[in-house]
Amino acid sequence: MKKNWKAALLAGLSLCLFLTGCRGGGGGGTPAKPKSDLPERKKISTPVASSFKVDGRTVNIYEYTGLTFKDQTLWTEKLAVDGDRIYFFGFDNKDKTYRTKLRSVSYKDETLSDLKVLDGRANWRYRLVVSNGTVYDWHKKGEYNSIKTNSPDYWHYYDGKAMVPTDLRGMTLVPIDQGKDVVYTEGSDYWIGTLEKGKLTKGKKLLSGTEAKKDGLSLKGQWADKDGFYLMGYLKNDKGENCNVVRQFSLENGQLLQSFEGPPTKEGRGYAVTEHRVVMGQEGGIYWIYNKKDGKLLGKFKTEPKLTMEILTPMKNDSILIYRRINRSEAKLYRMDL
Repeated sequence: MKKNWKAALLAGLSLCLFLTGCRGGGGGGTPAKPKSDLPERKKISTPVASSFKVDGRTVNIYEYTGLTFKDQTLWTEKLAVDGDRIYFFGFDNKDKTYRTKLRSVSYKDETLSDLKVLDGRANWRYRLVVSNGTVYDWHKKGEYNSIKTNSPDYWHYYDGKAMVPTDLRGMTLVPIDQGKDVVYTEGSDYWIGTLEKGKLTKGKKLLSGTEAKKDGLSLKGQWADKDGFYLMGYLKNDKGENCNVVRQFSLENGQLLQSFEGPPTKEGRGYAVTEHRVVMGQEGGIYWIYNKKDGKLLGKFKTEPKLTMEILTPMKNDSILIYRRINRSEAKLYRMDL
């Protein structure tokens, strides 16, 4: 009888342990993963070029392969991503005019293909944005060999064959989530309107130039998404040193929502705003990463192995396109999977 009682007790204890501690006291088994505000990742077979950890989650960086840019150098201050294509400026090494041409390349996973020259008529190009599926850049009208040096620059849009000039000049265009709604400038003030095939319909004033440059903010870039309008630049801190900063403003009333303070400007290497994160790069392959929702600095993370960056461009699903210049005639592209 005693043996039967002991056997029953042992069997009960074994069952209890199997059922993760009888629902109490934590028990054994694998601890649940912390809930993340970031999207679930799909499995990727591409080799990891570099990585670091944020909040217990490994952030991987993958190199884009499939194409080299030896004869068509990426020489650009801005890139844009739309659909399955990356847009950038560059020139042909063998072309002694060094015309900066608008180019695009297709990407699938981490493989590049179908490199195209979309337009080569301009001598030099500056700004580059995508609005509602249409690519815009900023340069002088006409052919490169007939343009006067002091002639003004205009926004142009790509109609599928060539860049078409608009009447828009002397202004900044910042598409909201790369749609047809845009933040644009009139003088130093920011307004909201709509942009379709080079036609700008003006709307309400969002932010004055004085408010935008409050505390002496020196501007380096802008971005806009459903969560706000972002001004990127640098300020002097309490020690009198210039530090990079991203300011987030409401699209409803232009109020300052948050300020993300980053690395010393002399070591700064780009800014990017994704669906859930604000990221600033620093010399030496270091990334400052913030939670966009509450402004919390999640940390400063160094890539292993070290992977330097020059330009950061937002992509879908909390990814970032990294432009890395190797030397004057070589550059590489990477994708950071946050």
